[in-house]
Amino acid sequence: MKSSLQGRLSIGLSIAIVCMGLFAGLASFFLALNEAQDYQDASLQQIAALVPPQIWRNTYRYGREPVDVDSDVRIVVEPLCLVNCQGVDVPLKLPPQLSSGFHTLAVNGQEWRVFVRRQGPDEALAVAQSTDLRSDAAIASARRTLLPLLFLVPLLIVFSHVIVRRSLAPIQSLAQAMDRQNADRPEPLSLEQVPGEIAPFLQAINRLLERIRILLEQERRFIADAAHELRTPLTALSLQVQNLERADSLSECQKRLLPLQSGLERSRHLLDQLLGLARQQTATSSFEPVDLAVIARQTVEDLYPLAEQKKIDFGLDASTALWVQGSAAAFYSLLRNAVDNALRYSPENSEVTVRAYQEGEYALLEVIDSGPGIPADEAERIFDPFYRIPGITGDGSGLGLTIVRAIAEQLGGQVILRSRCDQSGLHFIYRQKIV
Repeated sequence: MKSSLQGRLSIGLSIAIVCMGLFAGLASFFLALNEAQDYQDASLQQIAALVPPQIWRNTYRYGREPVDVDSDVRIVVEPLCLVNCQGVDVPLKLPPQLSSGFHTLAVNGQEWRVFVRRQGPDEALAVAQSTDLRSDAAIASARRTLLPLLFLVPLLIVFSHVIVRRSLAPIQSLAQAMDRQNADRPEPLSLEQVPGEIAPFLQAINRLLERIRILLEQERRFIADAAHELRTPLTALSLQVQNLERADSLSECQKRLLPLQSGLERSRHLLDQLLGLARQQTATSSFEPVDLAVIARQTVEDLYPLAEQKKIDFGLDASTALWVQGSAAAFYSLLRNAVDNALRYSPENSEVTVRAYQEGEYALLEVIDSGPGIPADEAERIFDPFYRIPGITGDGSGLGLTIVRAIAEQLGGQVILRSRCDQSGLHFIYRQKIV
């Protein structure tokens, strides 16, 4: 199982806080250490400035004890013996040639930090402190700067965990809201109190839920329409069977078999179209080069008996190859349904023409019939499953154009339907860009 986002954020922030705490602690420690050493140097310089030069001369002349030895802070103040050094007893006996300023010297196996102040060429005063004591005092002072960090870092880790948990709490609430959704009628999730970074993702989920809701509504309507369309022919077939049972003679029985056979044929056609629509809605065909002229010729050959039965002048205009990317089976199903629809609604002794040609960068399939056409206000509804224009007779099921639109969406093409200008009839156009 993959780690949670909250866990990764908490661990990442904790590692970052610890690393930054260590970096800040080291920086603070060394800065405090340097500052303590600068302060100690300033103390040596200040002590040297406070000792008057008269004491230096008296010390040289009379050979007295050192001016000052502070046992608490271990700071030694002594003159540098330049001339007449007999009888002068100083604790460190520093070299008399030291120049003014700070020096670090090793005296009797111990390291000292020394500040020298000169008054003329023959008078000088040295203020010294052991570097060991200086280091111990500086380190002790620097360590105290680390104490706040020792408490601050754990508190920051705890606070970061709390902030991450509260920041991600809306996601948990959204998950609970999703779990409470009605599977049949999903509703959009609320965008209130949602972080700005999550809002685009939530909006995408709402758009997906809306599409799912529309699909579920279409599915429910399709099932209801399919049940209604199947019930009507089955009821008619049941009545025809009862009439067949009451036939008194063989000739009467044969006469009553004709409408039964016609009803069975219509039911078979309806079931074929239902299965075809279901296949197209779930199809995942791979694309390959397809010659639309070959598809058009095959469709005309297969449906020619239906045209001949109604004495329809059935023609084809596809003289040159027309290659596009797609599925041959899908193109065949699209054109077959369009042509079948045209033949069923065209009257006897009319004409239906199928064309396949190229126009610019587009390949076009056209079916021109002599049927009743489509009113302008019915142009969109004609693609709904089982929808038939009121007042138009025919034995269609109302699924042909629905299947055509589903295939066109799968192939990435466009379907255009418009009434003919020269006479009654429908002009069907499928257009797809040549790639």
